[in-house]
Formats: sequence, structure tokens, C-alpha cells
Amino acid sequence: METNETRNPETETKQELIENKADQMPPEELDDLQKKVRDLPEQKWNLYQYIGGAIMGLVCGYLLTVVSSYPSIGMYGTIAAALLALFGPRMIEKRVKRSVQKARIAMMIALGVWLIGNLAYMLLSGVPIISKTA
Repeated sequence: METNETRNPETETKQELIENKADQMPPEELDDLQKKVRDLPEQKWNLYQYIGGAIMGLVCGYLLTVVSSYPSIGMYGTIAAALLALFGPRMIEKRVKRSVQKARIAMMIALGVWLIGNLAYMLLSGVPIISKTA
């Protein structure tokens, strides 16, 4: 049974505060995928985030550089890359109910590496960066 004493947050330990908040919150209902993801060890989850983020970054780079160079569908590649980069991690985070911040960072790094590699390829192959039209 609870006592009628007022709680003083300064005297309670952080662990007691965390336990009290956990007792007050209703249990969260998770589906099978969310349970599997929640049960993954942190190290393995980080590895999955790095791999998934790198793949997403490379796909965005491909959409920005290769697909965007086609005259008929070029703008759709740019739009798809923006949508994938903006909404992909957010949808995954909501679906699995676990943070994917490391995947976002890996995606940005992979996209940067792709763009720098593409720029280096263009410079080495002699493609003019700025062309003068007559």
C-alpha cells in the first residue's frame, strides 16, 4: 500500500524514479517483428543499422547520379532519392519502434562517398564539369 508522504525527487535515486515511471506507463503491445527487433542485442542492431543505412545511401546516390541523367525520367530519380532519404528511416523507425539514428548517419556518409567517387570518376575521365553552350 502506498504511503501518503510527499515525494522529494532530490532524495529519490534515479533508479527509483525510472521504476516508478515504468509502473505508471501501460504495457506496450508489440507485434512479432517489433519483439524480434527489441530483443536484438545493441551491437547487432547497430551493425544492421550501418549496413541498411549504407545501402540506402548508395541507392540514393545511384538515383541522383545515374537515373537523373536520363532525359525522360531524370527528375523522378531525384524525387525518389529525396523521398527515400527523408521518409525511409522515419517509416522504419515507426515500424520497428526502435531508433535508427545510426542508419541515418551511415546513409549520409555513404551518399557523400558515392557523390565524391562520382565526381572523381568524372574528373579522371575528362567529363567537363561546367560546359559552355554556344
